[in-house]
Amino acid sequence: MIQVCSYEGCGVVYGEKEPLSDKSMTHGLCPLHSKIVPEQLKAEAESIKNRTESFRVLIVEDSTLFRQFLRELLKDRFPSVEIDEAPDGETALLKVETAPPSLIFMDIRLPGKNGLEVARRIKARYPKTIVVMLTGYDLPEYRNASMKYADYFFSKDTSTAEILFSIVQAMLPSHLGRTARP
Repeated sequence: MIQVCSYEGCGVVYGEKEPLSDKSMTHGLCPLHSKIVPEQLKAEAESIKNRTESFRVLIVEDSTLFRQFLRELLKDRFPSVEIDEAPDGETALLKVETAPPSLIFMDIRLPGKNGLEVARRIKARYPKTIVVMLTGYDLPEYRNASMKYADYFFSKDTSTAEILFSIVQAMLPSHLGRTARP
């Protein structure tokens, strides 16, 4: 499978080296940017208010199975992190108003309000909350639209648990980061 780095227009092709026309193309991060992105997240996270008191993650996903799987994966690795879930955009907006998260993993296609609209509204009110679009629809139009409202875009098909762990780990306050399990 051919992969093209999507980091700020990098465009580096990595993966199998056959012509692009012979294989499907996905987007992710080249080896260089897969190391840089977590460092950038850490720098951005330094400015999140009250992050030393608690660190909250909100998973906004209509697939109950995927939402619970991601929650358990993160909870197992980061037991001290507060993780909440929302099955749709409206619920996500209510939860953000009640307890603003530090990090949101959000699907684009949601019942009711789509993830892009929800991200736009959250970022307008809470600009320092990091929003990561995590979707199974790795389409250029979704990627471009996501960059207007979200901080990062990852495909569910090509993102690994280690990439998601590195995002959370990079943002964790040092006193919480020590409780992460290897």
